[in-house]
Amino acid sequence: MTLEEEKQLIEKARAGDGEAFGRIYDAFKTPIFRTVIFPRVREVSAAEEILQDTFLLALEKLDVFEWQERSIFFWIRMIAINKVREWISGTTRTATVDSAVLDYQPDNAYQPENQVILEDQESELHKKTAIILEEINDRYSGAIRLRLLEKKSREDCAAALEISVETFDVVFFRACKAFRKAYIDKYGEL
Repeated sequence: MTLEEEKQLIEKARAGDGEAFGRIYDAFKTPIFRTVIFPRVREVSAAEEILQDTFLLALEKLDVFEWQERSIFFWIRMIAINKVREWISGTTRTATVDSAVLDYQPDNAYQPENQVILEDQESELHKKTAIILEEINDRYSGAIRLRLLEKKSREDCAAALEISVETFDVVFFRACKAFRKAYIDKYGEL
C-alpha cells in the first residue's frame, strides 16, 4: 500500500467507513503482531488480545492522528508498544469492540508518534556521539566514556586513567571542549 492510499483510507475511516479501517487493520496486523507484540510477550493468546486492544485504541484515537507523510504503521506500533508495557506491568485494560465504539470519546492529547520520533532522534544522537568519540583523542574519549556513559565517580575515573582527581578534572574539561568542537565541526550546532 502506498502512502497516498494509506492517507485516503485514513480519511475514509475518520468519516466512519469501517471497511477502510478494516483495510488498515489487514495491512498492519501481521507486522505489528510479529515484530512488535509477540517478540515481547511470547504468549499467543496474550499477544492476540494485545493486538485487538492496539487496534481498538487506534480506532478510538484515529481522529487525533496527524498525518506526517509517514506510514500510520509507526503510530500503531507505538500504541502496540504501550499496550505491551501495560500488559507486562499487569494493568492491561480489556474492552470489546462494541463497548469501545459506543463509549468513543476523542482525545486530542494522545500522539504516540511523537514518542517514535523522539526515539529516532535519540538513536541518531547516540550514533553521532559514538562517531565523535572515535575521532577525538583516546584519553579524552576515555574520560568522557567513564564519566558520562558509565556514570563513574570522579575518583573512579581518575583511578581508571591512573591520574589524580585534579588532573582528571582538567582532562575531562578539555575532553568536553574537544568533543563539542569536533561535534560542531562535523554536524553543526548541538
